[in-house]
Amino acid sequence: MNEKEKAMRYDTLMSEYIRLENMISAVPQLSLDEQMKNVDATVKVLYTPTNEALVNQYKSRMVQIQQEAQKNQLMR
Repeated sequence: MNEKEKAMRYDTLMSEYIRLENMISAVPQLSLDEQMKNVDATVKVLYTPTNEALVNQYKSRMVQIQQEAQKNQLMR
């Protein structure tokens, strides 16, 4: 991959990464009252199980993006 292709790929990856960050921010969190009802106070529960799975999926893709960028030596 030449430098121009690397730069284009990096821009694409970072755009997707930022989009995923915004999608995570848009996922509704539980209210503080609901968070406090959690039986295990050592584990913070921010989302419903469905939303937690969605956030985990987004975070997993973000890790893949980071790994791809590092693999292709796009990140420094």
